[in-house]
Amino acid sequence: MKKAIAFTLALVLILALAACGKGGEQVGNASNLTDEELVDKLSAICDGKTGEMPVETTSFAALSEDGFETDGLFKNWFNNMDVPEGAKIAVNQPMMGQAHVVLLIQPGEGQTADELKAELDKNANPNWMICMTADSVASAVKDGLVLFVMTSKAELGLDAQSFIDAFNA
Repeated sequence: MKKAIAFTLALVLILALAACGKGGEQVGNASNLTDEELVDKLSAICDGKTGEMPVETTSFAALSEDGFETDGLFKNWFNNMDVPEGAKIAVNQPMMGQAHVVLLIQPGEGQTADELKAELDKNANPNWMICMTADSVASAVKDGLVLFVMTSKAELGLDAQSFIDAFNA
């Protein structure tokens, strides 16, 4: 009898540990990417879509390390919305000015990609640029990631949907 109880307790412990073993995954995410992996994915999505415009694809973590005010930039893009807690963000932006913004975001723990997409869509500020308005705005969710794009098709010839199509391919 004692062996049966000990075996049952050991089995319950093993099952509990197995259930907790997925703690690195985030709600709604297929994977937990590093900042570098996120930047690589965004670089592939943006490849060839910005024409001659010199752009940089980097992570918010790298920008912050370089002393860049990412919180203020995010608030500008999304009407004073705070950077989602725990989110990893890769950004593709021109090296001079802000003619477009393409963000690939892995939500933080406790938030699904669909919830984050809805929040970004609701708070998007297509007038964040001083000299032009983003007339091409799109977002999509795939594999627990959110791609969000704002650009001026009229001024720059950049269509947000082309980035979404590359993301969904």
